[in-house]
Parts: sequence; C-alpha cells; structure tokens
Amino acid sequence: MTTPHDQAGLPWPPPGQRWTPVRIYNVYRIAIASVLLILHYTHQQPSLGQHLPLLFEFTMMAYLALILISTVLEYSEHLPRPHWAQPFALIVDVIALGLVVHANGGLEGGLAVLLLITVAAGNILLRGRMGFLIAALATLTVMYEQFYFATQSGERDPFSLTESGLLGIAFFMVSVIIQQIATRLERSESIAADQQVALDRLEALNEQIVRRMRTGILVFDRHGRILQSNPSADNAFAMAMSGQPLPEPLQQRHQAWRQAPHILPPPLRASKQSPELSARFAPLDTSHEQLTLVFLEDTARIAQEAQQLNLASLGRLSATLAHEIRNPLSAINHATELLREDAGDDSDRRLLDMVRTHVQRVDGIISDVLDLSRRPRGQAQRLVLKDVLAEIAATCHENRKTRLQMDLATDTELRFDRGQLIQILDNLIGNAFRHGGEQVRVRVTHGVHSKTRLPWIAVSDDGPGIGEEQARHLFEPFFTTHAKGNGLGLFVCQQLCQANQASLSHEPADRGACFMITCAHPDRQFQ
Repeated sequence: MTTPHDQAGLPWPPPGQRWTPVRIYNVYRIAIASVLLILHYTHQQPSLGQHLPLLFEFTMMAYLALILISTVLEYSEHLPRPHWAQPFALIVDVIALGLVVHANGGLEGGLAVLLLITVAAGNILLRGRMGFLIAALATLTVMYEQFYFATQSGERDPFSLTESGLLGIAFFMVSVIIQQIATRLERSESIAADQQVALDRLEALNEQIVRRMRTGILVFDRHGRILQSNPSADNAFAMAMSGQPLPEPLQQRHQAWRQAPHILPPPLRASKQSPELSARFAPLDTSHEQLTLVFLEDTARIAQEAQQLNLASLGRLSATLAHEIRNPLSAINHATELLREDAGDDSDRRLLDMVRTHVQRVDGIISDVLDLSRRPRGQAQRLVLKDVLAEIAATCHENRKTRLQMDLATDTELRFDRGQLIQILDNLIGNAFRHGGEQVRVRVTHGVHSKTRLPWIAVSDDGPGIGEEQARHLFEPFFTTHAKGNGLGLFVCQQLCQANQASLSHEPADRGACFMITCAHPDRQFQ
C-alpha cells in the first residue's frame, strides 16, 4: 500500500522531522514572492513588472496566497493530502513565474532564471516523467516568451529561439542531473534506514539478553559513577544501581584488578543477607570515554556447576574405593569376628573390638562417598518450610524433642528439593546435639531478608560453640572434631545447598554455634 507522496515520488515526512525538501521549497517560494513584491513597491519607478505592472502585482499576490495555503496544508497532520497536490503546486509555480517573466518584459528582464530552481525542485519532489514534465513546461514557457516579444519588436525572424533553446537544454540537463543525484541519495537513505532498523533490532535484542541474564552487569565511568545496571545487579545490592557511586567493596577490587588483572579478586557480599558474589572486570572502550564493565556471578551457581564435575570425579573414585578397599575390609572384619570367638582374654577382645570399630568407620566413610557420588539430581520445588519442620519434629527422638525448638508459626516459602532439605536439617540438628552436650538446646528459626527478599534458615544451639581455628575448616571433607565422626556431614550439607542454589555458612554467635542457610528466591527457576 502506497501513500500519496509515494505515487508522486517522495514520501511524506515522518513525525518529528521538521525540515523536508517540500517544506524547504515552500520557504524558498515565500521568500522569492516576498522579495519580488518588496522590490516592486519600494521604487517609485518599478524596476520589476514595468511591462505590465497590474499583471505583475495580481500574479505575485495570488501566488503568495497560494503558497501560504500550501504551507498550512503541509504542516497540518489532520488535513488530507491528495496525490495530485504536489504536481499541481509545481505546475502553478511554472505558470506564475511565466506570467511574472511576461509582466517583466520577457527573457530580457532576467527573471526566467527562477524557473531553473522550480525545475530542480520539481525533479527532487516528483521524479521520473513528472519531473521531466515540469522541465518541458518551463521550456515551452521561455520559448513562448521569446517568440511573443520577438513578434512585438518586429524582428525579421521571430522563430530564432536561441536563448530560450539554451534555457530549455539547461532545464532538461538539470532534470537529468538532479534525478540521478536524488536517486542515489534516496538509495543511500534507504540503506541507512535499513541499517538503523537492524541496529535498533540488535540493540533491543542485546537489552533483553542483558536484562534476562542471571549474571549481574554494571557499567561505570572513571569517576566511579554507575551508568548502567541490569536487574540481576540491582537485586544483588537490593537497590537500583544506575546513577549510584560504585560500592566500596567493588572499588577495592577494581583497584586490585588494575594492579594485577590476572589475579581473581576475592568474593564479596553486598550485605550479610545477600549471596556471595564473584566480581570480574573488563575494559569497555568507546570513542569518547573509557568505561569499565563488571560481571557479578553468584558463587552458589558457579559452585553448582563445579559440583557436577566433582560428582563425576567422585563417581570414578568411589568405584575404585568400593573395589580396592571394601573387599580387604570385609576380610579383616571377618577375621576379627573369628579371632574374637576364640579370644579368652578380655584385653584381646578389647583390641579386636577396636579393630572392628575402625573397620566399620572406614566402611562408613566409603558409604558416604558412594552416597554423595550417586546422589540423584535434586528436584527443586516450592515448599512451605513449616511443613518440612513439622515432619522433622515428628520423627525426632523423644529425648531430643524437649530440647528442640522450631518456629512452626511463620509461613516461609522457598525453592528446594524436599528430601535434600530434610537431610541437611537432620544433619545440622544432629551435629548440634552431638557436639553441644547432654543439656544443649537447639533452635530452628527462619524468615525472609528485608532487603534481598531471600528466605533463610538458622540452626543454632547454646552449647560450647566452635573455635575460630576449627571454623576455618568446618566445610572441608574429612575434617572432624568427634572421635566417631568421618568429617563428611557438613561437606555433604554444603554440596546439597549448592545443588539447590543456596549457601550454607557458619555465623558468629554470642553463645553456642549457628549455621545459616540462605536460599534462592522461591520464584526463581533452576536450570
């Protein structure tokens, strides 16, 4: 479907575009008509229109009125624009200028050159045959003027149209040249418009990708002012970061990165409740300023990806352990049982019991490693935490129920694998009773952080607590302070949390020990 100006050769200007060829030509016509009238009336003996002054005055006034009406129509967005409006206006221009040339005494007056501008404008605005029609009308006009005044002056050969012929050739040459230039400019404008559409499409695509990325992205200038941020970065700091100064932890890591770009800076936390973030920097050079790009990765998600590789390695290791260690352990355990039956001395039985205990401990370590490597992929789902806690409380030993306090009144929702969450909480509660002493009291609380809106679970006790040196190695595999422990409990809990994009940490407490689980947002979909 074409618009009226498409048929004439030039599209109507898009909204917001003020200066177009049509509007510029209207301004030119108003200026020419006004100047000619002023020159006509400012001299006592008019230098313009001296041949037929009344025709000159009437033509210029009517022409100026038509131009003003045409300009009003051009700037109006609600009035209809017929497809013949522009060709008709240019034909009127040729007729009006022809009358002006006639009233001024023909070609000798010098005003015929104004037709050259009209021909050029006609070939810009109309193109093709319509443009050549304007050139033909202008040529016929000047030929008629030369022929008419030649007959009036009594020349012997009124058909000697040399001057008008040269003007006609000029009109057609201008038409050809202008149309070639206009066609090239239109083609270039079309290519530029297509490229602009492609750039706009690419910009919109990039914006959607950046907005949907789970990686936080910040762009800041050399003064440390954040220019752009995506929703993931805003959520990490629980505020809109665009326009804000770069946070102090990021400033420190940026300085360290500039001094040693090959060294990965340590993780950071925007607050105690926010997840741990890994910051990576990259220069972003533009044509007029130097910017810096920051990528903020949730270390829990990175650890989840790394865990898949660890599980594959553990699978191969566990197969070797099962084959190479369990068979000799079975033989040792069987031999110990036979020796114990024949042992007559209590000291010998105690030694054999010690051997059997350690054999069982090694077998338990192997079983835990096998369970860890064979653990199926978690099926995270939206849970109401108090229902999970009620299930744990129902299966708790009677001796511990009186010393276990759970918050069953708050409705905290989170996204977690139900079986893995029960395993983690059972392990943490069991560790608290095991290491806290016979009178220890354990408390399980939960809620949602006010800034990050992330759910959290805290398991605390009033026991002797954990020393500073021990706290550094809590989540290392095979580290234990209990004689009968194998050191895999907290390690497994941490792995299970990471598999559900949660984090497990030991929090300082005035009394006893406190372990905090910070979960992902319940609306977040895991991949």
